[in-house]
Amino acid sequence: MPELGKVKTRIAAESSPQKALEIYEQLVLKSRALIEALPEHIEIEVTFADPFDFVKGQSYFGSRPFLSQQAEGDLGQRMCVAAIRAFQSGASRVVLIGSDCPELTIEHVSQAFRILQDVPVVFGPATDGGYYLLGMSRVIPELFGNLPWSTDRLFAETQERLDRAGIPYGMLEELTDIDTLDDWRRCAG
Repeated sequence: MPELGKVKTRIAAESSPQKALEIYEQLVLKSRALIEALPEHIEIEVTFADPFDFVKGQSYFGSRPFLSQQAEGDLGQRMCVAAIRAFQSGASRVVLIGSDCPELTIEHVSQAFRILQDVPVVFGPATDGGYYLLGMSRVIPELFGNLPWSTDRLFAETQERLDRAGIPYGMLEELTDIDTLDDWRRCAG
């Protein structure tokens, strides 16, 4: 579960590890509420980056989501493995989200699934140049390998790759990811 000094490190550097932990816990609680509100027919998997206690994880997230350990590698590798697992389990559409977007609602997730009926990829673009949601109807290599993760070029470069490959995509509205203390203040204010 969340540990002091291991979460929201950019916020910790700006303020304190305790403040970063408090913000992270609030973000996770918001994500848990979203998970609980999703329709029952949507299968949910929550992946954890660090080794974790499954019993504590279940007490934190409840019994509905399947809990698992994230794959090794950069963010793209971890997301790719999560998508592959979901498709191998029988999913026809997969939507990946993180816990960093408190503005994300059930309507955004529902809209992403609807968009995936018409195009193979959907993005929820973030104000920082990344994205808060990535959905797909199949695993698309252009979405995962050698991208500038955690930079303001991520979304633009991903779009360029899809455009070059002729892969259509849809978009949700732009929302804010919480990466810095200013992001948190803007969303909380």
